[in-house]
Amino acid sequence: MMVLIKNNKGFTLIEVLVALVIDFIVLAGIYAAFYSQQKSHVKEQQVVDAQQNVRGAAEFMTREIRLAGMERKAAGIAGILAARRDSIHFTLNRSDDDDDVTDPYENIRFGFPAAADPDADGIIANGAASITRYSSTVVPIANAEDTIADNIHAIAFAYAYDDDRDGELDFVDAAPFNGQFDPGEEIWAIDSPDRPSVGLDENIADGSALPSVISLDRIRAVRIWILARTRNPLREAAQTKNFVIGGRNIPPLTDSYQYRLLTATVKCRNLGI
Repeated sequence: MMVLIKNNKGFTLIEVLVALVIDFIVLAGIYAAFYSQQKSHVKEQQVVDAQQNVRGAAEFMTREIRLAGMERKAAGIAGILAARRDSIHFTLNRSDDDDDVTDPYENIRFGFPAAADPDADGIIANGAASITRYSSTVVPIANAEDTIADNIHAIAFAYAYDDDRDGELDFVDAAPFNGQFDPGEEIWAIDSPDRPSVGLDENIADGSALPSVISLDRIRAVRIWILARTRNPLREAAQTKNFVIGGRNIPPLTDSYQYRLLTATVKCRNLGI
């Protein structure tokens, strides 16, 4: 006689469904945590890339600008040719075999391409562009040789000088300029395109005219501002960001990018020798 034994160790359909739901919840939590960490990593990597990008550009330009005016002693052939806010143009003699600045990479300009910055104010109106190193044996320079850094929103230069040639940079000896520069601080100036002169004629602290135009051969130091942004937007919502570059407030940025601003000062060791 066959005896049937009832098996009570199985699972009901409801129990299986409950277990599946719990599994899906656990997997969803694991995926959400992984996705959040991955997204955070991508954002952090883009910020790091922007920092390295702007730092590399500053180091490269600092190294090159420091050589401005390098030449055989008393040759009088090299120096700064243009000291604008949006760009710098200078020459040097890298060769020991000649007394000219016509060899490759002896006539250099740093700035944005004209097509990217048509009003030549050092600010990219719609996004970002590349800082370019122009080099040529003729003036004006027209041949783009190298891209120094990309994803740059704004760049500015300013220049300190020794007009009385006492071996010290000229400094503010009166009341502070617009609360930005105090007495005893160096005067940083530019050759403004708004004034018909060839030389430093505008104090960047408040935009006022210098008492007299400073010859470009009196420049002894250059300050650089570079404002870079990440390749892609990193914020869920746009945020307003404000920056001061080269003594002026640039238009507020209302987007979802993250920005990094770097400032460097170059002492031009070959100028004024």
